[in-house]
Amino acid sequence: MGVLVITAIVVFPSCRPKAKQKPVTVRIFRDLDSPYAHELDHRILEFQEANPRTRSGALIAVETYQSTQYERFLQEHLNRDVTTEVVILNSPKDAISNPSVQAELAHAVNICAAVRACPDEVPAYVSSRLDGATTEAGQLLLAFLQKPPA
Repeated sequence: MGVLVITAIVVFPSCRPKAKQKPVTVRIFRDLDSPYAHELDHRILEFQEANPRTRSGALIAVETYQSTQYERFLQEHLNRDVTTEVVILNSPKDAISNPSVQAELAHAVNICAAVRACPDEVPAYVSSRLDGATTEAGQLLLAFLQKPPA
């Protein structure tokens, strides 16, 4: 009987229980009071509703880091005592107050297409401190946000 069960598992591999993959969480730092925050909320929800997944099949979960003092947090805390996977600035000049954020702008993308009412450029980047599935998930989010709403 035991041999029959083992044979069935070897012969019919799809019958094996699949290990459940843990979701990849992408935390975003952004200005919750920016002029285009409401539209950006909608675009992030659209991304989530599409059930995005990494190449390995892991579900991507998006969270916004809740900070009500955008400028102060950006200057004093971001990449010092708090790190997020994705950073969305209101404009490139916001990076002036934080040298590590300034350095990240070299690989930032413009997500202005994601919102209808935005300035000339809305820089966003995936932290260069990351690798693997988290980087991939952040890049998928930013690629989605670079496209105009449907």
